Amino acid sequence: MTKNIDKYLNASSVKLEDWEKVANASLKDKNIKDLEKILDENIHTKPLYTIEDIKEDYSLSSRRGLTNNRNQYMPWYICSSIDHSNDSKVLNSRIINELERGSGSLELATFNKESLSSILNNVDLSLAPVYFKNLKNPMDRIEEYISYLDNWKSSKQEEPLGGYQIDPIVINLWLKEFSKEKFGKIIQHKDILRETLKIDSEVRGKFPMLEIIHFDGSLWNDVGAGLSKEIELIALSYLEVLKHSETNSINTQNIYVTISANTHFFALIAKIRSLRIIFSNIFKHFDVNGKLHITSRSSSGIIFKEDPWVNQLRITTAALASSIGGVERIVCDNITQKLGQAPDFIKRLTRNTHIILQEESRISRVQDPAGGSFFIEKLTNDITQNAWDNIKSAQKSGGIDSLLTSESFVNELRENRKKNEQDILDKKVKKIGVNIFEDPDSNPISVRPFEEVL
Repeated sequence: MTKNIDKYLNASSVKLEDWEKVANASLKDKNIKDLEKILDENIHTKPLYTIEDIKEDYSLSSRRGLTNNRNQYMPWYICSSIDHSNDSKVLNSRIINELERGSGSLELATFNKESLSSILNNVDLSLAPVYFKNLKNPMDRIEEYISYLDNWKSSKQEEPLGGYQIDPIVINLWLKEFSKEKFGKIIQHKDILRETLKIDSEVRGKFPMLEIIHFDGSLWNDVGAGLSKEIELIALSYLEVLKHSETNSINTQNIYVTISANTHFFALIAKIRSLRIIFSNIFKHFDVNGKLHITSRSSSGIIFKEDPWVNQLRITTAALASSIGGVERIVCDNITQKLGQAPDFIKRLTRNTHIILQEESRISRVQDPAGGSFFIEKLTNDITQNAWDNIKSAQKSGGIDSLLTSESFVNELRENRKKNEQDILDKKVKKIGVNIFEDPDSNPISVRPFEEVL
């Protein structure tokens, strides 16, 4: 037994050329070049990575997200999306139910007028962050929200967590692409930016832990941004906000971003790590004392109406990659997101996805578990370099503002989105339960339609 172990521990090194011969012979009618995959512009993966791909020591680099106070028992906030109800008592019961059964934070689309006290009854905002994300009307009722927090803080003598998340840069484009006919006039992004900066400046003094400006890569992903492009646009959005900030408060505040989480497992891990490098470089260049906080959200592109049960596999894959990448909050959409309101057993399924990852996978016992992998490190480098080059080029041409007013840029995103949809129809991209291995004995989930705010 000892001799066998020694044999493998002391095995002689193999030349790459010899490995390639063996690999090519085993592939029969293909060769190892055929196993390379293009993920994005100037970014591809190989079947084998060696020490030649990574020649520097990245053990202490900003990519790793190392921290001294990491909570291994709650490494990220389990954030549950709450389906809206016009009955404030029903909405409150949904919130309490999620918090009592394992969720650490909540996300709501909006609230009806004068209903916040009822909706958030018995919710300790100093422990459980509650976020509002209203894509239809991003600034609707924010004054009422701030007023409620004033009263809550005075009464509880605690700092409220959560926020009223607004991405003042991408929301205008997102509305134009998906909501123009339904919701009427679209506010220009410059107007949203000006109002958001004003509100953010006022709120920072009262509630230092509250999020207002939030750079949302999941919305950029919705409109057609790919792997590297999503990082670029998040960074360019931040630079635009930094440029228009009238005070230096933006220089010392926490920076909140969301990335879209899909099933490109290793690419998602690398994307999270790359985002840290990009913002670390920006902070150093502009002498910003900022701290980056990353949220991961299930990409809308991994959730389908067809055979929603398979969505659970895709959501779990995305959540696992996000946890390995080391985000601070994970939002897993329900598998019925494209159908309607989630029944209770579906909410439980979504919540338990987090709980199993946190309590049984032991991912949190290791900081940056992907660190040191030649594959992950090389992919991180490629994404970072590609994004950084494009960020510098865009900044020289006028930044995100010039892109948003460029017809070619908007068309590029639109065409990319259409291509992704067509690739699924043509089965160039295979989606189980959607275009391959469709379930002949479907097991439909009974859902109620989403409620519109009264």
